[in-house]
Amino acid sequence: MSVSKIAGRYAKSLLDLAQERSQIEQVSDDINTVSTACQNKDLILFLKNPVIHSDKKVNVFRSVFEGKLSNLTQTFLELLIQKGRESIIPAISQSFIEQYKVLKNIRSARLISATQLSDTEVNQIKSKFQSWLKPNETMELSQHIDPSIIGGYIFQMGGRQVDATAKRSLESMKSGLYDSSYTNLVIKS
Repeated sequence: MSVSKIAGRYAKSLLDLAQERSQIEQVSDDINTVSTACQNKDLILFLKNPVIHSDKKVNVFRSVFEGKLSNLTQTFLELLIQKGRESIIPAISQSFIEQYKVLKNIRSARLISATQLSDTEVNQIKSKFQSWLKPNETMELSQHIDPSIIGGYIFQMGGRQVDATAKRSLESMKSGLYDSSYTNLVIKS
């Protein structure tokens, strides 16, 4: 079975348990904390190291997240470590976040711009694409900076994208300058 399927099942179990205990928001915050921590390569290498015994991993995990996670999340993660599933904690975290967004009708969108945009500019762009949302859905927008696009923005949500960048406009003009199809029309006339 693939890692993503296994991670999805564990994430679903945690999501269901959190819903059952009315702790969904707390567990979601906890998993976001764990997901952020899992971006640390040293922590990942430590968790994946087969030489280190699971008891030591649990103790380190407790010290890293002491007071930062709810009892439910902490117990769940310790159980994963004791069962030898610590290497897929990052995948489980990511799968939980995705399942939580589906549950709460949150659609992720990505806004790429050449420079940091102001809140007003971001809100104007978000309002342009509200029609892409289904009823009762909300948009979670992440902004990324890419100076190579020169100006404008790229907006991505789901499988759709709008490229309103200066780079694209310049490339379009450049290809139009080299397009000789109009000369054939003039010569034939």
